[in-house]
Amino acid sequence: MGSQQREADERWRAVLYELLRRAQGDPEFRARVEASGAVLDHFEVVLERVRDQHVSTSGGAIRTREEWWGFQLAIPRAVLGDWVDGATETTTIIEAIGPVPGAAGTFVRRAAGFIANRIGELQALDRGDGVHVSMTWMAPNVFVPQPR
Repeated sequence: MGSQQREADERWRAVLYELLRRAQGDPEFRARVEASGAVLDHFEVVLERVRDQHVSTSGGAIRTREEWWGFQLAIPRAVLGDWVDGATETTTIIEAIGPVPGAAGTFVRRAAGFIANRIGELQALDRGDGVHVSMTWMAPNVFVPQPR
């Protein structure tokens, strides 16, 4: 297994951990995640089945990376810093993401809405390199932000 694959696996584990952590303490959240079609209890089985599927894409100022586990948006600090909490429109974020081919493209509008509603949170999370916003195929429309 290459270093990129190990890195992707570790990012996925971090996203899964956050989903499980939130689901464990909040039955309503877990029900919403599972109602979306997510399978929270069989991560390693899914990992083995799809480990070799990997596609990378890029769009605009925000880099999009589609992986076997889902996709992530890499929002640079400079882009994030230009946005104003409560004043940046979803369309501005969609334009910054740019065209995204593949399955990830169908979630751009929802991801942009998530980002627009949490700009202050994302800016606070930024440690100098921007942030990642990830979504797994196992939990569609559940977005998890992390520092880059």
